[in-house]
Amino acid sequence: MSSPWLSGLLAIAELILGFVLLGFPFLLGASAVWVAGFVLGAAALVRLVQGVVQAPNRWWNLLTALVYGALGVLMVLQPVFSLELLTLTIGAVLLGEGALRLVLALALRSHAGMAWRVFNGLISAVLGGLVLWGWPGSSMWLLGTIIAIEMIFSGWTLLFLSVGSEERTLPEP
Repeated sequence: MSSPWLSGLLAIAELILGFVLLGFPFLLGASAVWVAGFVLGAAALVRLVQGVVQAPNRWWNLLTALVYGALGVLMVLQPVFSLELLTLTIGAVLLGEGALRLVLALALRSHAGMAWRVFNGLISAVLGGLVLWGWPGSSMWLLGTIIAIEMIFSGWTLLFLSVGSEERTLPEP
């Protein structure tokens, strides 16, 4: 069992790193795309080997290797373009997801929680619209900001969990 103090210190370190990364969203986003490109390149090699040595699904593995390899090369050689394409995809998915959630809320209007479904759909649709409206400029900050904010919330969660576990270990008066 780990010490709540150690968990708390690690949580604070994660919080600090998250806030530092928040200051460099483009660098973080482009780096994430670049690293993902190398990972896809490695996955392409694995699929290529599978396609050569394994007869079942040979063509599927070779096709997958080709797609992974092409995407990996694109992401490594053109990280800004890849970041723009990824941001466009995120915006379109959020907008579509929001629209579908609104349709679902209207279809299930007699069920409990309809207002929350509508709220959820509106938030997703508005976020998607904002991303698309600001595109391609939003590409320079969106992915990095999302990663940094996730790290900040993860740090807060770890900090609260470590503080909560410290409270449970205190003797009762």
